[in-house]
Amino acid sequence: MQGVGFRYNAVRQNAGLALHGFVRNQPDGSVLMDVEGSLRDLKRLLERIKMEMKENIEAVEVTECPLAGHGGGFKIQH
Repeated sequence: MQGVGFRYNAVRQNAGLALHGFVRNQPDGSVLMDVEGSLRDLKRLLERIKMEMKENIEAVEVTECPLAGHGGGFKIQH
């Protein structure tokens, strides 16, 4: 999915949501998002991204994990 502006779109779609974490490219060509926040806002972010990037998304995998303590917003990680 790299090379189509996914990371920048993910940050833009987070506007108005109370989510924290990061989005980054992976060596295998996939994109990883590590996001913390309310379930409602997480679902909203995924819906927004799926609507905007549906042509480029092959699969979505959601894994629930312990909180990592992300603070300071939602950013692109290089």
